[in-house]
Amino acid sequence: MNLLDHIASVAALAGRPWHDHAALAADEHLRFEWYRDAVPRDETAFLRLVLADPDREMAISAVLARIDERARSSVDFAAWADRVGPVCANVEFLRHRLAEWRLIIDALAGRAVDSGAVLAASDWAQRKLAAVVDGELLVLLAEHGRTRRVRALTRVPRPARPRSAQ
Repeated sequence: MNLLDHIASVAALAGRPWHDHAALAADEHLRFEWYRDAVPRDETAFLRLVLADPDREMAISAVLARIDERARSSVDFAAWADRVGPVCANVEFLRHRLAEWRLIIDALAGRAVDSGAVLAASDWAQRKLAAVVDGELLVLLAEHGRTRRVRALTRVPRPARPRSAQ
């Protein structure tokens, strides 16, 4: 499948046939934005098609942007991640990002998280956690955070976060 056919397939799935396919094929930055802003009927099939884009790095970046946006805005990220996880399974970076967002969301919700998973998390995830958690996780990151930056973030004063009733 050539790039124009690929774009036509994605456009049909996303309900966006009116875009200039030749312009999208010529400019990966424009295509990235187009992928990122799409509202497809079937997210799993859409992500599968995006990851089939010939520009592999751009495709992974576009899927990553969708994962990050969904994690920040969705109340049901875990269910969404379960659906799209198999599509991302062959891309290690995306697989890890889905797992790290689950870890972050669980920690913010006050659910128990594995300290080994926190310490094994990427610098990015540890920084996210260090900026917002409190209690035992904060102490864990203060003492064992991977980088000096993570450990320093644990010392930044933060307002008390009310605990949700569970």
